[in-house]
Amino acid sequence: MLLYTTLGTNDLPRAARFYDAIMGVLGQPRLDTGSEDWVAWGRDYDQGFGLWLTAPFDGAPATPGNGAMQAFKAESAAQVRDWHAAGLTAGGRDEGAPGTRPAYGPGFYVAYLRDPDGNKLACVFHRHDPAVAA
Repeated sequence: MLLYTTLGTNDLPRAARFYDAIMGVLGQPRLDTGSEDWVAWGRDYDQGFGLWLTAPFDGAPATPGNGAMQAFKAESAAQVRDWHAAGLTAGGRDEGAPGTRPAYGPGFYVAYLRDPDGNKLACVFHRHDPAVAA
């Protein structure tokens, strides 16, 4: 459904370090954007979703959207935990420790972070089986 998403940043090198850490845990490579003004991760357009970072085009400061959140797909609960830990180590802020949430049911294992610019992020393993050690 989505081809890519773009997030604004006020400090591209700082944001790149943060996203290198969390996208690396998810096995998403940094793309060659051909520009010093953009940083991106993912695959080519035919291989699925990509994440792009840049300063806002209008020249105004980047601000997080109220109610906006990007959710990344994980392959296991362990990968969710690794993503959360990598994000905290790379300068992110905790918005919800890894685990299940009663509102979403036992199969939805998630963790939440804020990136260095304040954007809210989630990492979700949506096929979690609580009966299986994760």
